[in-house]
Amino acid sequence: MSGSAGGEQGELGWSERVVGLIHRFRWVAVGLVLLLTGLAGLGASGVGVDNAVEIWFVDDDPALAAYHDFQERFGNDEVVVLGVEGASGDVLDAAGWARLSALEDEVAQVDGFAGLRHVGNVPVVRGDWSSLEIGPIGPEDTSDADAVAEARTRATDDRLLARLTSRDASMTLAFADMEAMDDIDLRRDGILADLDDAVSTDTDGRISLAGIGVVYSALNQASTVGAAAVMVGSYLVLLVVLWRLYGRIGAVALTLAVVGLGATWVMGLYGALGRDINMVTLVLPTLVLVIGVSDCVHMLTHVAAQDPSLPAAERVRKGVGFVFWPCLFNTLTTAMGFLALTTSQMPVVRDLGWFSAVGMGAAFVVALVGCAAFGSSRHALPVAAPGGWLQRGVDLLADTAVRRPGRVLLVASFVALLSALGATRIVADTWSIDYLRDSHEVRQDSDRIEEIYGAYTPLEFVVHDPEGVRRVETLAAISTWQRRLEAEHRCPAAVPDEGLHAAGPCVSWTASAVDTLIQLHRAMGGKGALPFHEAAVDQLFFLYESDSDHDLAHWISADGTRARVTLGIPMASARGFQGSIDALGAAAQMPDGVTLSAAGYLPLYTRMMDYIVSSQVRSFGIAFVVVFALIAVLFRSARLAALAIPANLLPVLATLGLMGMLGIRLDVATVTIAAIVLGLVVDDTVQLLYRLRHEQRRHTDPVEAVRAAVRGVGRPMAITTLVLGLGFSVLGFAAIKSVAWFGVLLSTALASALLADLLVIPALLVLTSRSWSRTSA
Repeated sequence: MSGSAGGEQGELGWSERVVGLIHRFRWVAVGLVLLLTGLAGLGASGVGVDNAVEIWFVDDDPALAAYHDFQERFGNDEVVVLGVEGASGDVLDAAGWARLSALEDEVAQVDGFAGLRHVGNVPVVRGDWSSLEIGPIGPEDTSDADAVAEARTRATDDRLLARLTSRDASMTLAFADMEAMDDIDLRRDGILADLDDAVSTDTDGRISLAGIGVVYSALNQASTVGAAAVMVGSYLVLLVVLWRLYGRIGAVALTLAVVGLGATWVMGLYGALGRDINMVTLVLPTLVLVIGVSDCVHMLTHVAAQDPSLPAAERVRKGVGFVFWPCLFNTLTTAMGFLALTTSQMPVVRDLGWFSAVGMGAAFVVALVGCAAFGSSRHALPVAAPGGWLQRGVDLLADTAVRRPGRVLLVASFVALLSALGATRIVADTWSIDYLRDSHEVRQDSDRIEEIYGAYTPLEFVVHDPEGVRRVETLAAISTWQRRLEAEHRCPAAVPDEGLHAAGPCVSWTASAVDTLIQLHRAMGGKGALPFHEAAVDQLFFLYESDSDHDLAHWISADGTRARVTLGIPMASARGFQGSIDALGAAAQMPDGVTLSAAGYLPLYTRMMDYIVSSQVRSFGIAFVVVFALIAVLFRSARLAALAIPANLLPVLATLGLMGMLGIRLDVATVTIAAIVLGLVVDDTVQLLYRLRHEQRRHTDPVEAVRAAVRGVGRPMAITTLVLGLGFSVLGFAAIKSVAWFGVLLSTALASALLADLLVIPALLVLTSRSWSRTSA
């Protein structure tokens, strides 16, 4: 053991010299920290919010490229759905028609919208071959009772128009098409706020707003407000808990100041590199803030525990110097847990990994400077209190572990088994609107539209015919597919307590250019769905395009090789949307050489599931190898690293098991959970094993050494766990549900990690005590 001891003394001497140097030139060090903080503040002020779909994908992703190709050919597919309800319960009466016309004018005044499509202005075929007309059916004079009655009849009898209104005519849908723009993600929130202001002047009935863009905007607002609220809440919780545990406000102030500076540093770098906060990186400042507390707790606690008769500078040098290496390795292992996330294909997850790792380093540096500079002041140190309820609890756990190691490991094995069973129930899925709480206005509006009208979410498909989609065979296949979907896959009427989600893949309506062609064909006296001759089809297209109100460019690409087909499906998760894409697409039978593919936003959204699963597996695997390799390097013992594995895998398994048991999805917010938990929970293990090496030189009996190690470092470990756990629990109040679950899961993981470190590792060490002393020698 002499070699190990000598090595430790050399390390300790070096660390003491570093701490002493910082203390000697403390004002220079503090000045540099404050200068960097000022610069970081400038960068942090430029951080915005962005939850757009593009941030989840790399630029060369095929799904993203297909999404952009669709937008270039057909324009922006992002629409805001307005569920318009009549005050009288009938949206097709005279007041309803006037109201739709007024809404159209109001939306036209909002910069960023191409227009408002509704039942009154959608061009449809009217008349017959002798008086053929393509145009809207809304009455020009709503005071004319006959005109209103005729418009109502057309709106309910015409197949293309009937799909826009609920079966009882109590709600009609209007679609506000957003203009194609390069900076849509920057302008979306403002555009939607202007739209909301415009329609809020309507007091004749309720108007519900829905759509993907509306959900994004709500998530942006929740992220902005949530980030501020979580930061403030975490600070308050840390203040109260630290005050209670430290017993001295000066120590609390020093700790909070240090971690606050660390969080500012990382957010400054985040902003300087042009990054914006999103629903994943929302937790970044809180992670740095809360985790940074751990270093301060260990440093200040060990300084306070030094012999009070020593000079203040020496107490700082010995106290901070003693925990320098374990704190540094804690920083490295935690950082490695985050750096494992950088292997993800999702840019936002990579950002969380990079910047969290940088934040851990910043927190360590600022904690080291702050504690070394001000730890010599009695007012900056916690009240030395070796007893108390925390110490008694630690002593009880230590005695249990060394006296009944077999029972401890048996119980741990049972918990691991239950957790593994729970983990098998985890579902990888993402559901954007479900991130909002049930009471959120956007969630309620979407649910109301589905309850009254039915499925409204647009699902886009593109039919590609290299010879041109105007061929009779291709148009007939599209028509047959639409009729089959409406006959065999029609959504049932929505019920409030179940909604449409239990209906499975279904459609409320279908739409394509073929619908208007069929109307023209029948108005010209034709029979059947479409004519059988190319010349007759060309004539229908000529009539279609000759009307000034035609919308053919909305349905067929400029080169004529692609046709757009839109289906109305229930709002669902990524897995649900993928089920709809697969089932509804499989119902189509296209001619040879003609392809059908899902397009627009939803296929891009479902792509996230592949990223989520691969990110979780890859990041955890890398974190596992790197973290335990670092432990082996630190203690020069592969055996100690191996003994640490069960106690650190147990909290990860317990966390995943809890997710499965509670039905918490593995989504874009929780995908990082396993690697982060592993990086966090290993910190206490490092502190325990480092103290164990110290106690080996003081006790010849390995069991007593284990007991002394647990008792000696257990209280600081319990304090950091309590502080971190309560700090992360504040995330449970976040407006975004997945972020709330993230906080709760981290808090649970830390609590289980403390128990594992105080029970499982000591029990393993006691049972292997015969070879243990040889390993550490």
